[in-house]
Amino acid sequence: MTKVFGLASNAIRNNLFGIEYQIFLNDLYAVGSLDFLNYYMVKTWMETMDMVLNNGAFVQFRFNMRQDRLYIDVGKDMLDEDVHVIVECHRALDPDTYTQVYSDIFLKKYATALIKRQWGQNLIKFNGIQLPGGVAINGREIFEDAQKEIAEIEEKSFSTYELPPFDMIG
Repeated sequence: MTKVFGLASNAIRNNLFGIEYQIFLNDLYAVGSLDFLNYYMVKTWMETMDMVLNNGAFVQFRFNMRQDRLYIDVGKDMLDEDVHVIVECHRALDPDTYTQVYSDIFLKKYATALIKRQWGQNLIKFNGIQLPGGVAINGREIFEDAQKEIAEIEEKSFSTYELPPFDMIG
């Protein structure tokens, strides 16, 4: 549970005559020369003013993870029939119901590399022992190869699947 959208409305952004819409409408004629920095700064200033002046307009919510219940702490005056609530959340999948989670190629490669690392760690104590047929056990090499594979997989997951950090420069 991360955010709840749709309940907070105020004079700044709630309708056609709101300040935010009017400012955007006045700047819309010059879309090619629209200064986004100025627009962003004005919107930030308006949100700050809204936060200071209309402190009660913010929606407070609680999520109980153990009971899977969302509590939205609002008054009855904020709930109308035509109000739509959007909830941004994340869901843990049940692997018994959604068996395709085990078919994920990332999961397969990562699990294989972790097992290879454990296997190499187990064989390190038998390093250099000759097996029938003249093959020698080299657990250190298996362990180091697995460490490299794990580092590559984790680096790829950081660069591919992770969201970049949101830095605010100003």
